[in-house]
Amino acid sequence: MKQYILIQNDGEIETNSFELIGASTKRDEKGKIGFFGSGLKYSIAYMMRNGIEFKVFSGMNEIKFSTTPETLKDKSFDRICIDGKPTSYTVTMGPTWTEDWFVLREIYCNAIDEGTCTLVKDTQEVHPSDGKTRIYVELTQKLREVIGNWDSYFSDERAPIFTSGEIYTAYVSQDDGGIRNQKMIVYQKTQGVLYRRNIRVYENAKLMYDYGLNHVGINEDRTAKSAYMFSYSILGLFLTFANEGYIKSVLREGRNESLPFEYDALYGFDDHDKVSEKWLGFSESNLLVVREKSGNYAELLNTTKQESFLIPTSFARALKKSLPGMKILGMDNVIGNISFSVVEPTPKMSFLLKEILSSLKEMKYEIPYQISVAEFEVEEVMGHADIINHKIYIAAKTFDMGRREIAMTLIEETEHIKSKFHDQTRAFETHIFSQWLKSMEEANGLFL
Repeated sequence: MKQYILIQNDGEIETNSFELIGASTKRDEKGKIGFFGSGLKYSIAYMMRNGIEFKVFSGMNEIKFSTTPETLKDKSFDRICIDGKPTSYTVTMGPTWTEDWFVLREIYCNAIDEGTCTLVKDTQEVHPSDGKTRIYVELTQKLREVIGNWDSYFSDERAPIFTSGEIYTAYVSQDDGGIRNQKMIVYQKTQGVLYRRNIRVYENAKLMYDYGLNHVGINEDRTAKSAYMFSYSILGLFLTFANEGYIKSVLREGRNESLPFEYDALYGFDDHDKVSEKWLGFSESNLLVVREKSGNYAELLNTTKQESFLIPTSFARALKKSLPGMKILGMDNVIGNISFSVVEPTPKMSFLLKEILSSLKEMKYEIPYQISVAEFEVEEVMGHADIINHKIYIAAKTFDMGRREIAMTLIEETEHIKSKFHDQTRAFETHIFSQWLKSMEEANGLFL
């Protein structure tokens, strides 16, 4: 005898639920999984074109499905009939549905949405039940694999490792009710899965864990629309310090050549307004080193008694911008979007600074601000001004470019502090020209 999966819910389904395309009664109901109004029809079409046996009972009545041949522009189609009545769709409907489990997913979700769902994963008995909707689906080999790996497809029977607080997830959830912030559930990995309301919508083997969200924008084939943007949600788990054990497990992978999805998510983002102060304590009890500069600290990394973690430059910058007191080797300072480390000036640097400052003073241009030598993350940066604290940082490499280059860099950063205008702004450009014109006027005794 054939084996079936039984999905049952209270109430008797109406026949037109299998007929009306796009008619979803759940689209505006919060907490419902269904949305498009096409899932049941896709399921029926998929099973019929793939020869999967199924039976549908509405109470004591069996709803019977069959096909009738149709021709359109010399092409033949199998039109689906319900209780002998032709519908408007064929067995080719839902061409993006390519897996047996899509059918199970759809019917199971519909039953859950009805509020009273019973699932029997393996049965030979097929019969109706008064007041119930019962759908039996042939237990194919592919569906046996789903049943045997249930947690890879559905999270309703799973215990999470932890649930986060509210984090920013708009990049994956904005097409699902406009939700910007929500909680995320983290599970041990099965296959690297993202669930939407307990149903898998994305899979990536590079994920270290499985994740669950209530709101994820999905396509009509029930897959995540912007799965690649899921990395922003992972970043949210980190910056809000959702779980220390989780954070450590991901950062430990930072020394490997092949990086997991979660670690890759820390690249490319350096601006976030919700950084937990727990990172301060974490940086005290552990050794944090910028991954791209870890070679400079190889000896310390091999001898330290603290657990050490390598973190991407962009992530280190995001932490340091919000929490300047954090200890991160290779990321001493962040001002605006410029990150750098202060270095001890060589005797040559000290000599040149003294000589140039003296020469500028003789030219009646004084620099009254503290000057430090720095190594900038971006090699092209020659100098940087801390406008708030009235400090100038000049790149160590500038001292190999001649006195004139050093002088011009010092003057530029000084004018940034005086004017309070930043690089690449019209206001700063106007300020520089105004100062130049003023000096020309005073030198020539002519005033415009």
